[in-house]
Amino acid sequence: MKKTEIKYYQSDIEKVFQKLISEWNELIEFYNTEVKFDYDDPNDRLAYIDIGDISRFIVEKKKSGQTENFEQFFENVEDIMMHGEHYVQELIVIGLFEGIQNIGGSEIDYYHSFDKWLKNNSLKAWRELIDSWEGTNGKKSKESEKILNKKK
Repeated sequence: MKKTEIKYYQSDIEKVFQKLISEWNELIEFYNTEVKFDYDDPNDRLAYIDIGDISRFIVEKKKSGQTENFEQFFENVEDIMMHGEHYVQELIVIGLFEGIQNIGGSEIDYYHSFDKWLKNNSLKAWRELIDSWEGTNGKKSKESEKILNKKK
């Protein structure tokens, strides 16, 4: 089995954000004006706060039905999930996914409404996050199993 190449590191977190927002002009503009801050020391950056702002942006787009860029966005997310070190993967799951689910809540039906954009690794992490909050002790719910099997 071929080992996946790591391309995204905590030590170069800006590269993660640049990949995440790439090819979506409105998100790039939002990031550059509302999120990105030039720190004197890059170690002072609060990546979870920054990704929380992106979560809010995604939820607002979902609520307004402006989802035409979601396919590319979640392809970028999948690339980061596949090629990110552990910290970066956790940033996506705990920062972005949990942010979207918590901010959007029932208004966006986070159980199912993102399924068509989430790719295999991302969907698995998305479902496991839901399952962990619902108290299944790490076991996949029947609903999650059904969705994951359908995606194969």
